[in-house]
Amino acid sequence: MNPETLNGLVARTRAAPSVHNVQPARWRIEADAVLLVEDMSRRLTVGDPSGNDAAISLGAAAEALRLAAGEAGFTLAEERTALPALADPLRAVARYRLLPGGSADPLAALLDKRASWRGDFAAPTPTDREAAASLAAPDVAAVTDPARLRDLGARFDRASYGFMRRTPFRDELRGWMRLSRRHPDWTRDGLNAEAMALGRVEALGAGLVLGPLFALLDRLRMAPVLLAEGAKVAGAAGVVLFHRPADEDPFVSGQCFHRLWLEIEALGFGAAVLAALADDRPTAGDLLAENGIAPDRRLVSAFRIGRRTGPSHQRARLPADEILV
Repeated sequence: MNPETLNGLVARTRAAPSVHNVQPARWRIEADAVLLVEDMSRRLTVGDPSGNDAAISLGAAAEALRLAAGEAGFTLAEERTALPALADPLRAVARYRLLPGGSADPLAALLDKRASWRGDFAAPTPTDREAAASLAAPDVAAVTDPARLRDLGARFDRASYGFMRRTPFRDELRGWMRLSRRHPDWTRDGLNAEAMALGRVEALGAGLVLGPLFALLDRLRMAPVLLAEGAKVAGAAGVVLFHRPADEDPFVSGQCFHRLWLEIEALGFGAAVLAALADDRPTAGDLLAENGIAPDRRLVSAFRIGRRTGPSHQRARLPADEILV
């Protein structure tokens, strides 16, 4: 296998989504295969103590490799056992051998275009709501009713604020936020102000609200109002609830998660993850029950989706040579 071909395919995986854009996936080029490796120093020790979100992020990277390989005419043979032991903080996750005979998946063309849209959406039309509803599938419930979207917005704000009240959670989140273009990692990783749809003044305010002013604003009951995003949910064309078998390996869930996001993009929608709806267990359980989803399923994630109101921002990504080990 030509090393340049393998390097090119690995470079395409940088487009994959990851929790807080921490980009935990690393790759080692072998003679006829590539080894997917996790950089465990990138785990969120507070927000993701079990490594569930890290595994979903790694699955998303693996799906990006599969899509890129198909475009290049290859299929992947995956190996998850008999992997090498690596020095900390690296952990081998899977080996992929490239075999001839692959074909391009239409979603591959969207790999490099997909990006979170955390701004407002354009006012949805009936056609938009119909398109959002068309995403319904055995592992997807689509909510498009305006009253239900307003309710989901309120629930999201409550669930999200429950996490924000935890000082270690806020500190870890702020550690991955890049609120000024002067931040050395603005273009590399994490959540920069542009990606979060924050202007300069809003970015300054976010740093204060989540940092030194939070305790005071919490006591004054002002912090929930300042951090609320429920109006963005209410103004969406729909909310997509993504669920999978409760006992499924989150790595596999991550592969499906990435495909679903690309399917949303294929409809011309932008999307923003509503992680708190899935991460807050009582809220997630209620949503599964209310949407007729079997109790042997788990809510993996949720998206608000709609038509973007402007151009997408440039994504922060590590250089290709830094994800090779």
